[in-house]
Amino acid sequence: MSHRLGLPLFFLTVLLTAVPTFAQEAYVTAQLAGEVAVVDLGQAKVIAHIPLDGAPAGIALSPDRRTAYVTRPEGQSVAVLDLDARKVTASLAVPGGPLGICVDPQTGTVYVADWYASRVFVLAPAPEGLKQTGEIAVGKSPSGLAVTPDGRSLLVANREADSVSVVDLATARESQKIAVGQHPFGLTLSADGRRAYTANVTSNDVSVIDVAARREIGRVKTGDRPYVVALAGGRGFVTDQYSNTVTAFGLDDLKPAGTIDVEDHPEGIAAAKDGKTLYVANWGDNSLSVIDAGTLKVTGKIAVPDGPRAFGDFLR
Repeated sequence: MSHRLGLPLFFLTVLLTAVPTFAQEAYVTAQLAGEVAVVDLGQAKVIAHIPLDGAPAGIALSPDRRTAYVTRPEGQSVAVLDLDARKVTASLAVPGGPLGICVDPQTGTVYVADWYASRVFVLAPAPEGLKQTGEIAVGKSPSGLAVTPDGRSLLVANREADSVSVVDLATARESQKIAVGQHPFGLTLSADGRRAYTANVTSNDVSVIDVAARREIGRVKTGDRPYVVALAGGRGFVTDQYSNTVTAFGLDDLKPAGTIDVEDHPEGIAAAKDGKTLYVANWGDNSLSVIDAGTLKVTGKIAVPDGPRAFGDFLR
């Protein structure tokens, strides 16, 4: 993984409930610029800057899509952003190395992975922004997180343990570990919650997990150093950091469907609401690549501030 800031840095499922209609925007954690950049995807340009120190990395949105929660690993905290006002409204100190983050689509509870301490913090929305209500023991170096659409289980990619923890949220305890590829980082759930996908950094593949059966059911080869997976149009798309590519694969046959050349060091990736377009944050090029999910072609490029990471749920 990346060692640029001395800390290896880094999706939430599609919501099943109705949410307000917004113009599609991207909220890009620009780590080196110290901000979250607001990108109007229709205009293909940055329209606002939300200053945020502490090397912002992971991001997740509330169920109503009006609030963003951003991890600050160098600031040992989680920031709360009002997306309509485009400002930071609160911050909660958390110890260790807060990185991966997700939100329960049912309750709005926020889960934050501590890279250093084999645990996940449980944070609840509160009048003051957030409050910590507990922590859950998981595997070594937790990174990507996702809550199943029914709100019953939390899945955690344990990078240094080559596993995915399944947490029973009713008891807030790990109920099982699922063996996957080497050094899983990003973790993505299908919209129905039946399958999970981990980007395995050092085995250069994606593990496909049957969530109900609690087991890996397949692997897909990728480019060099895969980071995170997005799903669109019956395909999976994984960013390959060191290959400067996105690998596409079929969700039914789990076979590679093509390779898309993007810019330097692609990291975060997400699909637009219509499932036809993907956006990729390129760390080394300070840009978002725009990909047509059907043709597997790059159709545009949007300049963003320095060090875009966008690890998590960054589109609304």
